[in-house]
Amino acid sequence: MRYFNRQLAGLITKAVKTFPAILIMGPRQAGKTTLLRREFGDNAKFVSLEEPDKRLWAKEDPVSFLDNYSAPVIIDEFQYVPELLPYIKERIDRDRNPGSYFLTGSQQFQVMKNVSESLAGRIAVTTLLPFSLSEMNLKYNKDWNEWFTNLTEGKGKRVQAKPGDIMINGLYPELVANRQVDRNLWFSSYIQTYLERDVKTLYDIGNLDRFSRFATLLAARCGSILNYSTYASDLGVSVPTIKSWFSILEASFVVFRLLPYYKNIGNRLIKSPKFYFYDTGLAAYLAGINSPDYLVHGSMAGQFFENLVVSEFFKNRTNFNENLNMFFVNDRRTWEIDLVIERNMKLIPVEIKLASTISSSHLENFKKLREKADNVSPDNYLICGQSEAVRRSDSIITSWTYL
Repeated sequence: MRYFNRQLAGLITKAVKTFPAILIMGPRQAGKTTLLRREFGDNAKFVSLEEPDKRLWAKEDPVSFLDNYSAPVIIDEFQYVPELLPYIKERIDRDRNPGSYFLTGSQQFQVMKNVSESLAGRIAVTTLLPFSLSEMNLKYNKDWNEWFTNLTEGKGKRVQAKPGDIMINGLYPELVANRQVDRNLWFSSYIQTYLERDVKTLYDIGNLDRFSRFATLLAARCGSILNYSTYASDLGVSVPTIKSWFSILEASFVVFRLLPYYKNIGNRLIKSPKFYFYDTGLAAYLAGINSPDYLVHGSMAGQFFENLVVSEFFKNRTNFNENLNMFFVNDRRTWEIDLVIERNMKLIPVEIKLASTISSSHLENFKKLREKADNVSPDNYLICGQSEAVRRSDSIITSWTYL
C-alpha cells in the first residue's frame, strides 16, 4: 500500500530531539503506528499491547517487560496497560535520553489522565487524525499561516476529486491509499472493532445496541446543535447517559464539539455547542448513506459539506499544533456564522456554502456579526463550491479545493 507522508511528522521529529517520551493520540486506523514505524522503526523496537500475551506480561511483570523492550521502543495502544507509566517514568528519571519511548493511544481522556499523572514534563503530546485534504493531495505547508494563506488566496495544488466522493469515502489512510478496499466492508469492520475492543473493553457502556443507535442518530444530524435531551428522549435513556455516551465518542476521536462564541455579543445567542465527525465517510456510513451524489444534491448535502470543511480546520490546527480557538455564532437561529477563529485577539469569520454561485445574500451574516462584535478581523472568508478564489469588497471567496 502506498505511503503518504504526514504533516505531523515534522512536529514529532522536532519533539524527539528534546523529549524522552512522545505520545501520539488519535482514532484507530489514523496511521499512528505506521507513522512511528516509518520514521523511527529502524532504531526502535515495537510492541503492541493489543496482543493478549504482551498485555498480560506488561500488567503482571512491568519490570521484566520493559527490560525486554528496552528504549528506544514504540509501545502501541498503551492505554490497555496504564500501569506501565510509573515504571517508564522511573527509567526516564534515571536516563533522560531524548526519543526513548514512543507511545500511541486511541482513547483521549483515559490516555491523558494517566499521562498527566505519571509523565508530566517528560512527554510531548501530539494527535494524529485521519488525512487532511492537503495530505491526501500531497501538499505540505510549513505552518498554519501558510495553509490558511494558500486556502484563502487560492494557491498551490487543488483537490481534483469530487466532493461527493471525498465525503462518502472519508479520509482514513487505508481508504485513501488503497482504492480497491471495499468502503462498506471497511467501515462495518471498523465499527465492530471499535465497539468490541474499545467500548466494551474500556467502558461500562450497558446497552451496546442503544449506544450504536446513538452514534447513528448523531451521524444523521452532524453539524447541528448538540441537544442531549432530544437524544435521551429518542432512545429512552437518561440525559446523563447521553452525556456519557457522547464523551466516549469524543474520547475515541469519532466526534468533536464546536463551542459557541458569545463573549461581549449579547444574550440572544445560542450557548449550546455544535458537533461534527472527524471523518465524513464514517458519518455517512453510520447514517446509511451510500450515494456520493446524495451528499452533493440531497437534503443532507449542506451539513456534510460543512462537516468536511470544519473538520479540515480542526485537523490543520492539530497538525501544526497551532494555539487558536474556534467557535460558531448563532443568534437564536435567525443568523449564523459557521466558523469563527479567534487568533491574535481578533475574530476571523468563515462561512461555508456548498453552492458554486455566490450572491450578496451569502455575505449578509458577516455584516450582522460586525454589528455585534468590535474585534472582527478586516476580512471575511467564504469557502464554497466555486472554482477559484476572488475578492468581493471585504470578503474573500475561495474554493474548498484549496483546503
